[in-house]
Amino acid sequence: MITFSDVTKQYPDGTMAVDKLNLSVPQGTLTVFVGPSGCGKTTSMRMINRMIEPTSGTLAVNGEDVTTVD
Repeated sequence: MITFSDVTKQYPDGTMAVDKLNLSVPQGTLTVFVGPSGCGKTTSMRMINRMIEPTSGTLAVNGEDVTTVD
């Protein structure tokens, strides 16, 4: 399971890419992010594998915070 709990990503220039995202994706399901350009879809996906670090909140994969995993 992938769980976003109040995940926020704000860039140094003040741009808010993701604002307090709360989402649970159960294991074995297909999930699609749909929205207009610039709404945070790619940023949210990149935070899962730590290509981008979240500014705040908790992002967990199978119950383990991704910021604590190498």
